[in-house]
Amino acid sequence: MTDFKTIGRFRVDGRLGEGAMAHVYLAHDTQIERRVAIKVLKPALREDAEVVRRFLAESRAAGMLSHPNIVTIHEVGEADGVPYIAMEYLDGEPLDVILDRGGRMTAEQVLRLGTQLASALALAHGNGVVHRDVKPSNIIVCDKGKTAKLVDFGIARVDEADDETADHAMRRTQFGQVMGTPRYMSPEQTMGMPIDLRTDLFSLGSILYEMAAGAPAFTGNNIGTLAIQIAQQPHAPIATHVKDCPKGLTFIIDRLLAKKPGERFPDAEVLHSALSRELEAMQADTGSVRRGLPVRLKLPLGLSAVTACALALSTGIVLDRQEATLEQTALASGASTVDFIARNVALRMADNAGMAAAEQDWLPLESLVEAAAKDRIVRKMRVIDEHGIVRASNDGQGIGKTGAGAPAAGTRESRIGDDGFVFVRPIRYANANFGQLEVELGRDAIDAAIANSRMFLIAMAAFVAMMVFGASFFAARQLTQPLRRLRRALDDVAQGNAAFRLSHGRRDEFGSVFDAFNGMAAAVEARSSVSAADVASVTMTRIEPAVPAAPRRAA
Repeated sequence: MTDFKTIGRFRVDGRLGEGAMAHVYLAHDTQIERRVAIKVLKPALREDAEVVRRFLAESRAAGMLSHPNIVTIHEVGEADGVPYIAMEYLDGEPLDVILDRGGRMTAEQVLRLGTQLASALALAHGNGVVHRDVKPSNIIVCDKGKTAKLVDFGIARVDEADDETADHAMRRTQFGQVMGTPRYMSPEQTMGMPIDLRTDLFSLGSILYEMAAGAPAFTGNNIGTLAIQIAQQPHAPIATHVKDCPKGLTFIIDRLLAKKPGERFPDAEVLHSALSRELEAMQADTGSVRRGLPVRLKLPLGLSAVTACALALSTGIVLDRQEATLEQTALASGASTVDFIARNVALRMADNAGMAAAEQDWLPLESLVEAAAKDRIVRKMRVIDEHGIVRASNDGQGIGKTGAGAPAAGTRESRIGDDGFVFVRPIRYANANFGQLEVELGRDAIDAAIANSRMFLIAMAAFVAMMVFGASFFAARQLTQPLRRLRRALDDVAQGNAAFRLSHGRRDEFGSVFDAFNGMAAAVEARSSVSAADVASVTMTRIEPAVPAAPRRAA
């Protein structure tokens, strides 16, 4: 049930929520047929003319802010004595609800939404509007977590030309009033001190901390405890909650949460640039090859991979050349053997050729072929006479039958077949052709030799790659040890301790780097000593009593 049926030209459809100063309703703009959210000042505050004036004036000022990450204000007015603000209806969830449900966000989400909010504050501050109540419930996250909208400029301060009027307005909305949310207030707000745009930066820092860590930056259970924590006590490091928050984001948040405004970012535009650079760096790292391996592993793994690729390529080339060489050797050796057999067969073929068919004796020839074919390397052997009749065959098939026709006189062939080596030799005696000899030799021995060579070369390549890995791992350790020394030394100097030197006996490039560091440390220490001496001199001058001048004697 709603308090209103209509507000001006807007038809009220239901209540959306309630804030410290106003009720929020879902309404329908009857003129342009769109849904809007209407914020209505609470009855108790409508009695205060100053509150009403500021509510309307500052809301109109916020309505001039046109930014994709600031809720659009369509109309500000008063109907039947009820001040209201009609604004863009956002289909999303408040950030506090998202944090309560899901805890921390990823660093990329924090940076993406933080960049948008910093851009929104930069525009507001550039137009003289300080929000002063930046908190998760005033941030609506839309577009499935991709877009943040800053809402509720209800207690915003608009810079005024009259400084006295501005100071008076600021005092009305300090920590003791209902304006603002204690957990996300800046130290200057909690102490009732004058504020400027940097108070919004502190509040945004508190929000980014909670988004990244999954816990509030300040955990007090009451206003007094929170005020003390915010104003005096440092926040717990983000690393106490999560270990994977990027150092750049941690630095940005820590700087935003500085107690003194002067130690924060000077304005939201600079903050936006810092967050944008960090987001770009993170997105670049996401697509890079690096996976966080230390140098002592990346270097040996990389060298081993390169070595393995080079060995694999060279092994393939060697095996191809070896196979070609073995095949040519086998062809030459097989050709000699087949020529020898052809010469032995020629005499018997010539003897039978001079006899009548009934008197021919091919049994010795068959015995010769059978004996020669007992070698396992011989797969096929047959003798064909000049009429194309098979006279001997190692498998006994086709003997006495016509083969492939009469062989061409002088046919001579040596080639590599699909499964072996094929040889064809003419059978000649006394310059006369008596047929041909066909022999097929297997290549099992060559394949076995190549397989053995392959296994040997692979084993050798693996051994070499392991040796390269071990040697480069040792070299990488030798490389990273001085780097760790130098890093620790730089960390010490960064913390203000320059009263030490890196002792070494190195004569390489690291020795030069160590010497350069020692020179830098000496210069830093000397400057620090000079600065301390100057301060001491100024202090002594201020506290040293003046010595009166001696009276002059009369002449």
